[in-house]
Amino acid sequence: MAADAGYDASERLMAVLDGLDAAVYAADARGGEILFANRAFRALHGDYDPVGMVLRGVVVPLPERGDYRVDPRGLAAADVPCELFDGELPQPRSGRWYHVREQAVRWVDGRVVRLGIATDVTLRKRTAEIARQQEERISRTARLITMGEMASMLAHEINQPLAAIANYCNGCVVRMEAGATAAELQPVMKKAAAQAERAGKIIHRIREFVKKSEPRRVGVAVAAILDDALAFVDLDAQRRGIRLVVDVAPDLPEVLADRIMIEQVVLNLVRNGFDAMKDAVADERVLTVRARASGERAVEIAVIDRGHGIDEEDRDRLFQPFFTTKSEGMGMGLAICRSIVEYHDGRLTVEANPEGGTIFAFTLPVEESVRD
Repeated sequence: MAADAGYDASERLMAVLDGLDAAVYAADARGGEILFANRAFRALHGDYDPVGMVLRGVVVPLPERGDYRVDPRGLAAADVPCELFDGELPQPRSGRWYHVREQAVRWVDGRVVRLGIATDVTLRKRTAEIARQQEERISRTARLITMGEMASMLAHEINQPLAAIANYCNGCVVRMEAGATAAELQPVMKKAAAQAERAGKIIHRIREFVKKSEPRRVGVAVAAILDDALAFVDLDAQRRGIRLVVDVAPDLPEVLADRIMIEQVVLNLVRNGFDAMKDAVADERVLTVRARASGERAVEIAVIDRGHGIDEEDRDRLFQPFFTTKSEGMGMGLAICRSIVEYHDGRLTVEANPEGGTIFAFTLPVEESVRD
């Protein structure tokens, strides 16, 4: 004889429903009167029996009338079963979140009822929010780390126009003391003004790069992104004896991107390429930044170095947080780059350069393709 032979089907079903962690309920489709509530549902109300109460007055959150796929009040027995709602809802009084799913079914007495199940997903929602906030903090920290590493290079870059301005001005003083005319001084002063404008642009780029702001994706030309990003590293490339080659295909469409975030990706990849070529012979210190169409709906940007390359085993782990092939690296740069690219609905990949070295490439969606 079966172990549960002494119990009828309803008792067995009730034992199963009471064993669930999710709150299960049934309510009249027209008036909302609760007809059934399992143990988890009752526990939300201090373990008293809510049967007979109106469903709108209980703790479990319910969708608004307009959120139902079908208005349950107008359903007839011939219309069921059908799904009414499936989504996540907050409970304002408790601050908790529930995944609520409701279906219209035929009850034992023939009327239409709303059969629902509500699962508490508060922990998952809070964990996801914490992860999102942490990712934002890491991204901001990475930007500041990048700026810290660039500080020395930028100091050299801004010293160049400042030194030039000082030289031009001193030269003007000497010429004025020697009796030079205004016409003779004018070309020198124009050069000093041009250098002052150059210094201003450097400071503007730095401010734009480090300022905190919400991501804003707009249509932007790829060439403009690369021009601004590579302006940061031009002097460093000269100091290291690296030749920068920019290869942008003509007539590329605008991409939908947060300009500063993508500049951060390009900067990180370019600086990694510089580091990879520190031991390369002079003729092979060439870093290419290439942009071209990738199908009809995306643009691919590739950073190609002629450095020491990356082992296949390490290549599979490059994008893992805290993994690095540098003796002094933090191992966060590429992980953050991938997060930024994926936020833009793109993909970041790495492969060996047939000529020696490494190719990092990422895609960005064309602005029109997102609108479609």
